[in-house]
Amino acid sequence: MKRLMAAVSLVLVVASCEKIPRTAQEQYRKGIEAAVEGDWGKSSFLLKKALEGELPPKEQEIAKITLADAYFNNGDYEDAALNYEEFLELYPASPRAKDALFRLGVCYLNLTKGPEWDVTFAKRAYKNFEEFVKRYPNDPRVEKAKEYIKIARKILAEHEVYIAGTYDMLRKFTASIHRYKDIEKKYSDVESPDRLQYLIGRAYYYTPIQSKEEIDRLKRKLSKEKEKLHSKDPEERKVAENRITLIESDIKKWKEIAEENREKGKEILSQVAQKYPNSPYGKKAREILRGVKHLEVEPVINPIKHSIWWKIKETL
Repeated sequence: MKRLMAAVSLVLVVASCEKIPRTAQEQYRKGIEAAVEGDWGKSSFLLKKALEGELPPKEQEIAKITLADAYFNNGDYEDAALNYEEFLELYPASPRAKDALFRLGVCYLNLTKGPEWDVTFAKRAYKNFEEFVKRYPNDPRVEKAKEYIKIARKILAEHEVYIAGTYDMLRKFTASIHRYKDIEKKYSDVESPDRLQYLIGRAYYYTPIQSKEEIDRLKRKLSKEKEKLHSKDPEERKVAENRITLIESDIKKWKEIAEENREKGKEILSQVAQKYPNSPYGKKAREILRGVKHLEVEPVINPIKHSIWWKIKETL
């Protein structure tokens, strides 16, 4: 893809009936001119060539940030991110550092697919915008940065909802309870309380399903161990007796968990139904308490289904 874009840029330069400048200085000058004209493909091609040659320090700095901007404005967020990262590493005290830092965060958000996929870029975006707000509190883009912090946090929160939902699908409700509680603790600013409380209450309520599966599995193990009690080997019989004691203890524990969690689930779902009567989650909570099954996996919310470029263009 990158080679194709480079080839297209080269074709554009040739098609313009201009000779490709040979010196780094000429490539730099023409690349800057192309950027001023909004010809991002031509600008990135020429500035990349210029940076491969010899340029004075100040022109290197300008070329580097303009190259990053050209990639950014052309929608090539991967190359833009790489160049903004390099610029910030090379020129941390530059007057353009704050622009690079802000746009780098935007690149990371645009490189994030959504909660169902890897969220490395969302984590980077969150960290980037947090740093921007901290370092440049008086910049006019601070409010925008805070909005994008919330977007990044929402992606991270929904990623956790997605994982918890996977546990629900596998009927591992004790694991999903811990996930949902962790989300409630870390991301209450971006997650609705009715939704989280419903999911927590539902996981508690349906724990007996998991408990039954675990008890059935343990009973199968118990049966095998009891067969070993007829062994002629006294050591094998002793080991079997110890395992039987442990298995019976685990069965008892799962029965207690099922009973306790069902009661706790009823309590939480009742609170959701009363506190959020008009919420879809309040409605579902009431239905579960009446005996209607709601075992469907909660769909995640993707705040960046489409490119967010249109939302931020006017701020750059």
